[in-house]
Amino acid sequence: MDLSLKKIRYRIIYTMKKLSNKIIFSALLLFLLMPLFIQADVKFENPINATSVQAVISAIGIWLYAIAFALVPVMILIGAFYLLTAAGDPEKINTGRKIITWTIIGLAIVIISTGISELIKNLLETTP
Repeated sequence: MDLSLKKIRYRIIYTMKKLSNKIIFSALLLFLLMPLFIQADVKFENPINATSVQAVISAIGIWLYAIAFALVPVMILIGAFYLLTAAGDPEKINTGRKIITWTIIGLAIVIISTGISELIKNLLETTP
């Protein structure tokens, strides 16, 4: 009899968990679709205030440039940490070197791509 009470208790808990997930999903869906139900006048503004494709590409480039320069010191520190804690393990030494090498290569690619995009923009703006 004690075993059947345990099964019943686990079944109730399982059912409640399933129900709670459905209730949360339904509430979230209702919240997201509420403007459609009440026919609200929803306006979305342009987050980067770009008026042309060139402005969008430039904004994305600036954003990627900032992220790259924020991640480069962190990745170099991670690579240096691998090198310092290797204790003669060749696998860790190679991992640290690869992290630092690919970080520098990635930074070079970001810098070159920014320069190339500016060069292309300047070439397209000049009229013969």
